[in-house]
Amino acid sequence: MRRGQDPVLVEVSARSRRGAPQQMPGDIATSALARRVNAARILAKLRERPPERAEMSSGDLVDATGMSRPTVHAAAHHLVELGWVRETTDRVDGRLSGRGRPSRVFSFVANAGHVLGIDIGAHSVRVAVADLRGVFVAEARIAFGDPSVGPEQRITQVRKLAVEVVRTAGLGDEQVLAVCVGTSGPVDADGVVQQRTGIPGFLGVDLRAALARDFSAQVYVENDCNLALIGERWRGRAGASQDVVCLLAGERLGVGMCTGGTLVRGQANSARDLGFLSLMGDYSRDDGIARAVRRRGASLVAEVAARDTPPLPGTPGAELSALTGGDPRRVSASDVFEAVRRGDLDAAGALEEGLETAARAIATLTMLLAPELVVITGAVAAAGDVLLPPLRRRLTELVPRVPRVEASPLREQAVVTGAVRLALDTAETDFLDPLAPAPTA
Repeated sequence: MRRGQDPVLVEVSARSRRGAPQQMPGDIATSALARRVNAARILAKLRERPPERAEMSSGDLVDATGMSRPTVHAAAHHLVELGWVRETTDRVDGRLSGRGRPSRVFSFVANAGHVLGIDIGAHSVRVAVADLRGVFVAEARIAFGDPSVGPEQRITQVRKLAVEVVRTAGLGDEQVLAVCVGTSGPVDADGVVQQRTGIPGFLGVDLRAALARDFSAQVYVENDCNLALIGERWRGRAGASQDVVCLLAGERLGVGMCTGGTLVRGQANSARDLGFLSLMGDYSRDDGIARAVRRRGASLVAEVAARDTPPLPGTPGAELSALTGGDPRRVSASDVFEAVRRGDLDAAGALEEGLETAARAIATLTMLLAPELVVITGAVAAAGDVLLPPLRRRLTELVPRVPRVEASPLREQAVVTGAVRLALDTAETDFLDPLAPAPTA
């Protein structure tokens, strides 16, 4: 190999003494392949840069890749033509490059395409649009006025919100490279919900076909618990963990599992089924932490209201009664959490009772999978300061070896964050990896 040639990445071809190219058995790449491999390396280096330091000079890329300057320029020029890279001169990270020939400076065009993540729940839908670095550029949430609304009306509202958020981001349909939708229950490879879910009427619904009416991009449908786990491993508590259980624990109880860094799906993508809880007495797979705590809190307030005299300040049950005006119908899980923070002993008892189903689910999964980390996610994660201590105590009574238990920083955005991540993976596979032209090229 002559000095100055790039190892492995050079165009490999054998030539006769007359200079005519001839195919040899030892050839490992064509010029087209070499160009694509070189461009892919340049693109990978540019995509690794954080947004605040997005630019790299030719010299930076030479140092980072080990390729020659002409090869870097040729590969970068190809990426510029495809629309994935932007070229400027004389400026690196906002600074003048100095004396001499102006530097050629390149940066990844993160807004050359976007992805859409959707989280459909029984009570609300959350939508987020992100650029190709995963930066959210527009998001919105709406609550369903009637949680028992039929599937047609629910999907109509989801579609309307998704289209509105894309337009709010200033995008056209062609700029959305992939869509990922999260919903409860097992979902087959065609995007059809296969078993009973927490969303009325969603059994047998083809979500992929429903969302494909508005978007030409590939639509991917995934279970919401799996997406919550993906979100946690991307931007939450589980980034450094290979063996993780992620408990989506709001109104219902669901779980995403990862062993050895691989998502556990099981047959028919149904490995998250917590139906075994029904074999353990008075426990329901649908009884999430928020729902269980709210019900027990309402019972407590009703008991206090039935007494002959109202509770004195500082006595058990007084804080929760005060927070809800003594009306059991007004009790929320957040009220119970706040009453515990204020030292209400009866509220603390209601919380411990409400955690029992979750504790038994975690204990069973711990004995089966031995995770290093359990993440509590969903809106209840905001109350980690009060729910984690009693949950950990209960686990020490149930299993000999308690995993680390943490509350998610993503909270109610865990599912939509995972949906964005999975949509990014799809966009990378369909557009960036094969170096297809960007929509804005």
